[in-house]
Amino acid sequence: MDRHIFICICLNFFCSLSFFTSDYFRISLPATGIFTSWCATVQPNHYFKIIFFLTFFFKYCVLMIPFFLSFIRVIILLRPIDYPYICPKIMCVFLPLLFIIPFGCTAFMIPAMGYCRTMGHPLKFGAIYIYYSGGWKGWRNSYIHLIMSVVMCSLTLSCTGLMLLKLRKTASDTNISSQTKKGSTRAERSLTITIIAAMIPFINNTILTVVYLTLPDYVFFFIIIRPFGNDIETCMMPWILFITHPMFKNQARRASVASTVSVVPRHSTL
Repeated sequence: MDRHIFICICLNFFCSLSFFTSDYFRISLPATGIFTSWCATVQPNHYFKIIFFLTFFFKYCVLMIPFFLSFIRVIILLRPIDYPYICPKIMCVFLPLLFIIPFGCTAFMIPAMGYCRTMGHPLKFGAIYIYYSGGWKGWRNSYIHLIMSVVMCSLTLSCTGLMLLKLRKTASDTNISSQTKKGSTRAERSLTITIIAAMIPFINNTILTVVYLTLPDYVFFFIIIRPFGNDIETCMMPWILFITHPMFKNQARRASVASTVSVVPRHSTL
């Protein structure tokens, strides 16, 4: 596996885990009602705002990384000889953008204050979540989130489609050995499934944003099932990569052989 792809996958897992943690403190934990009485005595403050800020900062990171991963894979397929020189330059651009763009999308919250907001039906009385007020005039988080989801999803699908076309052309190339084709096909199939798993955040959060903008009375019905989508989003990508990529299968096979050899009893020569 290319090290740049591996870096993107590790960054995706870190950002997904960070989003899961911050979102847990923003919605899931307050919705239990544990802190409702305490929140009623607390004035709006910047600490609540930071929780909201970090949730969407890492969410935008999670939306961007699948495109970065797909783009690097396309470069590897299109430039198989000199991609080791191209990918480091691309990463020098991608890594700063991974933090600059999410910060730009959430910077309007800097002057805002966070506070506890009551959830509606069908959740019980006392269920709350953390929201914000007082950001830059005219800026709304839901619109920014929807635009980012649509743009990043379109870019990711475009790169994935280009990659699949290139793979189909490579599979019909008679100058490549069958063993190389087989190993390459398995690795690319694994990464394709991984990309599909990475599309879950687009689907999960885009649906919730559209419902919030068009049918706000029904948004809390979707919040009930939202944690399941977050769990899948956090765990599925590294899990699928581990069970499908040939690199991990070879390591597991070597470990299995080593353990088998270690338990073979020594035959007596007497």
